[in-house]
Amino acid sequence: MVYYCSQSDVGSRLGINNAQRTQASAKLTLAIRRATIEIDQEFRDYGRDAPSRETAETTLDGAVSAGATTVNLTSGTAFSTAGSGNIDGDSFSWTGKSTNQLTGVTGVSADHLDDVTVQEGEMAHVLKEICADLAAAFYMEDEGGTIMSEQGGTVLRERGTTNLKRLAHLGTVN
Repeated sequence: MVYYCSQSDVGSRLGINNAQRTQASAKLTLAIRRATIEIDQEFRDYGRDAPSRETAETTLDGAVSAGATTVNLTSGTAFSTAGSGNIDGDSFSWTGKSTNQLTGVTGVSADHLDDVTVQEGEMAHVLKEICADLAAAFYMEDEGGTIMSEQGGTVLRERGTTNLKRLAHLGTVN
């Protein structure tokens, strides 16, 4: 199963550090899984394919500058020969691929450091944010016990759900 966000993404929403993320790893993974299932189901409810079918993820193998025409990946195996995606939220497209390099790249609008996340799929960066909101809400609701955590979970869930419904209904980020 492809997950739309990471423990780090959810941890940043919750304001927890690496040690706390490690301690809560199993619960965070469960919340991320639930968020991913909810995202896929919402798309299916609108008669669309689940976006997890078109998502690949790796990291940069070397820095990339704005305007780059090639992007070197740590592993390009799961990436399509041509497509669109994002580097740390910066949308771009490519027209060719050799093993671990995307070629014919257009649209890179900022400089990016080595080891930054690269995702394939038009909606990958938006789904990452929605997933992080929903997973953080699930985590807060499950761990609840305080009014603040319940209120924070409600805010994150409402924001994630609203954005998810909008995205699933429109079927595109553009």
